[in-house]
Amino acid sequence: MRRLSLIGAAVALALLVWLPLGIAGVPLDTPDGFLHLGWSVAWVRQLQAGWLWPTWSDLPWAGAGSFALLIYPPLFRVISGLPMLIGVPPDHAIAGGLLLILLVNAVGAATLAQAWLRPGGWRWLLLLTASLNPYLWVNLYVRGAWPEALAQALLWWLALGLLGLERTRRWGTPLSTAVLAGIVLSNWNGALLTGLIWALAGVGLWLQGRWRGWLLSSGLALGLSSPFWLPALLALGSVRPPMPAGLFTTEFFFGGGGGPRTFADLLWIQGLCLALLLALRGLGWGWRGWRPNKSSSLLAPWGLWIAVLSLVLMLPPAQAVYDLLTPLQRIQFPWRWLAPAWLGALLWLCSPGALEPRPGRPRWGIALLGLAALGLWGDSLGRFAANWVGHAPSRSEQRALRRLLACDPLQPCPDGVQALPAQGELSKRFVALPDGRIAISGVPDYSPVGIPETSWNPRLAIFWLPRWPQNTWAQFQGAGTVALQHRGPQERTLLVQADQPGRLRLMQWAHPRWRVQWRAAAQGGKPAGPWSAPLAQGGRDAEGWISVPLKAGLWQVALTDARSR
Repeated sequence: MRRLSLIGAAVALALLVWLPLGIAGVPLDTPDGFLHLGWSVAWVRQLQAGWLWPTWSDLPWAGAGSFALLIYPPLFRVISGLPMLIGVPPDHAIAGGLLLILLVNAVGAATLAQAWLRPGGWRWLLLLTASLNPYLWVNLYVRGAWPEALAQALLWWLALGLLGLERTRRWGTPLSTAVLAGIVLSNWNGALLTGLIWALAGVGLWLQGRWRGWLLSSGLALGLSSPFWLPALLALGSVRPPMPAGLFTTEFFFGGGGGPRTFADLLWIQGLCLALLLALRGLGWGWRGWRPNKSSSLLAPWGLWIAVLSLVLMLPPAQAVYDLLTPLQRIQFPWRWLAPAWLGALLWLCSPGALEPRPGRPRWGIALLGLAALGLWGDSLGRFAANWVGHAPSRSEQRALRRLLACDPLQPCPDGVQALPAQGELSKRFVALPDGRIAISGVPDYSPVGIPETSWNPRLAIFWLPRWPQNTWAQFQGAGTVALQHRGPQERTLLVQADQPGRLRLMQWAHPRWRVQWRAAAQGGKPAGPWSAPLAQGGRDAEGWISVPLKAGLWQVALTDARSR
């Protein structure tokens, strides 16, 4: 019954944290959230059209296209996209995905507490602090970093898997494997940080002589997730990485140097709260269990060292570490270490529940540090109070969003043009083009590499648009006409009547993965000759678009995803 009550409380806490999203709707003004919403819709579109493992979408920038579905991990868009396949509106589907993240987080912490801690207050403390984790709330409500929040929620299950490996339980290896694979499939930065803290766990298990399960689960996880990460890594050289690349040195805690206010200026209070929690555990219950040994669980020292390492790597002196280990710069923001830091600090804080009972002392010290930590915790949440309430979309914005997302990026969309507001968040993210199509703006990440900067219009910080050189998606530069003859998720065919020599230019970013060919056609559009050799570099012109030279005549031009042949 106690087990059920703890799990029931976890579900209730998750629902409570989610209620603002469920009642008022998913906010539209988070920096990253709209990108993930668009990618989820794009994934669903390609799936509905028959491409079961899509790697390209023409939804961004009115058909210009993006490789986000190839490069960015797929798990969150699968979770949020599956409800869309049965007709759930996109914003509601996203809200459902966020509820699942909160449930994974709270139930994971409750399950770990039951398996690791003795019955009583320590279990409830772990559940409550995990559910009210301020960095998780920031990722959900403020940043819109939903895949990163999913990876963070899975960390409790990883700790449970580590406990199973340490105790040589049969479920330890499969659980660790599934969770590690899930994190890799959730978020690149989460996977990188998790790999580092999982290596620390491996050292602890090696000292105990129980490393074989760790090694097996690590290898199996890499194998299970390889259908995603292997093609993504192979394609990185031809796709524009997130910009700007490298570490933001102003995002260290206390590293702003008096310049413009950064996100680190809002999050450093969480680092201070974490330090107090570590000190609270040490002052109140001693430093028992700070190093791994066979007589006590590995989770306590693992948590302590994760927290200490994370706190150090969020401070300016750690710049030397990032300079030495350049792959670490991939995380861009040092404060991303807050995810493992909160895991580690809460494991260490609650670890007395896994040791022989001993009263905490001195009580006045515990009370003072506890109150200070609680105050900082409240401040961590209060700094983003405006994001918890008061910035939900209106009903009219929700209806407009659904109408805009329903538009075909290659065809005029009168309903979308009518729905597009003149001001507000949607006016930043959507643009009506002269031919009546609706374009979604966004960061240029995951577009083909090599597109000149002059081909982009950075109209707002994260809402870039291309500088389109023509008003329609397909246009023949010369006397002639163009018609879209056939379109699928991995191919499209156009019929061009060229009255004189000229060029067919398409407002799709050129890339070698798209095979561009043409052949003569007879009246009615039927083939009248063999296909030409594919154009080099996917037919890229000086501005990055697909450009096909054609002589006078009737031609069939085909764009085909090279991997589909």
